[in-house]
Amino acid sequence: MIAQFVIAFFLAFITMILALRLGRALYY
Repeated sequence: MIAQFVIAFFLAFITMILALRLGRALYY
């Protein structure tokens, strides 16, 4: 289903953003 694909993509995008912010916080 298209909805499932969109939800999976949205979750992956949020996870990437959170990982990026966490990595940046740990870096500084």
